[in-house]
Amino acid sequence: MNKHVAPKLNRRAFVIGTAAVGTGLALGLDIPFGGPTVVRAADGSPEVNAWVVIRPDDTVVIRIARSEMGQGTLTGLAQLVAEELECDWSKVTTEYPTPGQSVARKRVWGEFSTGGSRGIRTSQDYVRKGGATARMMLIQAAANEWKVPAGECTAADSIITHTPSGKTTTYGKVTEAAAKLPPPTDVKLKDPKDWKIAGKPLKRLDTPDKVTGAMVYGIDIKLPGMLNAAIKDCPVTGGKLRSYDETKIAGMKGVKKVVKVGDSAVAVVADTWWHAKTALDALPIVWDEGENAKVTSASIAQWLAEGLESGPAYVGNQSGDAKSALSGAVKKV
Repeated sequence: MNKHVAPKLNRRAFVIGTAAVGTGLALGLDIPFGGPTVVRAADGSPEVNAWVVIRPDDTVVIRIARSEMGQGTLTGLAQLVAEELECDWSKVTTEYPTPGQSVARKRVWGEFSTGGSRGIRTSQDYVRKGGATARMMLIQAAANEWKVPAGECTAADSIITHTPSGKTTTYGKVTEAAAKLPPPTDVKLKDPKDWKIAGKPLKRLDTPDKVTGAMVYGIDIKLPGMLNAAIKDCPVTGGKLRSYDETKIAGMKGVKKVVKVGDSAVAVVADTWWHAKTALDALPIVWDEGENAKVTSASIAQWLAEGLESGPAYVGNQSGDAKSALSGAVKKV
């Protein structure tokens, strides 16, 4: 009599593939049904490697381990992976793994810190290898299915072709088999002169979510019972907070409390940041600016002028005569 035995899940296998995907939480499940293990996203799609998840409909999910700070890092990194992966760019989407997940997987995504252009410059090599590795595994899976040498197969736009016979298949159809293969040890990257995606002026992947409000920023984080505060400091350096009239905003929506912060600032606490900010704008505040109030725009301009004209400055490089050009300019700004 045959009995069905449920697979055993250990704690590490359950949490090893946690990653944010869409609006939910993707849990990578390492389920031992016999044969090589496969780490899966929440929707069951197999992970080819840490950088690439491919769904049955050929959607390519590229993991991004750097912050998008307006400089295009998210799209740029996705382009680098997609270039080596030889996937269909129109079907690319992205997701962020968490630092905790990376630690659980022995820092598989490398550095998470982001500083200007360094997010791409210091990780471009290994993210490209992530895409190239996934491509080689997908090609090998197709070659195994067709029982042909992988060297006879090519990949482009998420389609694998066996050149001699003309047979084709898509990434989505061979991802399951590819996910079970050992990654190659010798990974060759493309020559930048052959790039079709990386370095090209493509539409940014983060724009739609930003314009529709779907993007979640730090200020959007909400926890049970969480309150928000908006703070205003004296507009003059060294000034003090003299008084404020909280009765004027007591009835405003969401306001919980008005608090003095140190001796120079006041904050409004409310249920949302916008309610706090709106109430703070309406709060009557009297500042004690002291002697600093005498510092006018005119005196500041005078200080700057004196600083610019006070003696010789060190010149590291000079090209032309700026003073002469400015003195003879038709218009000065």
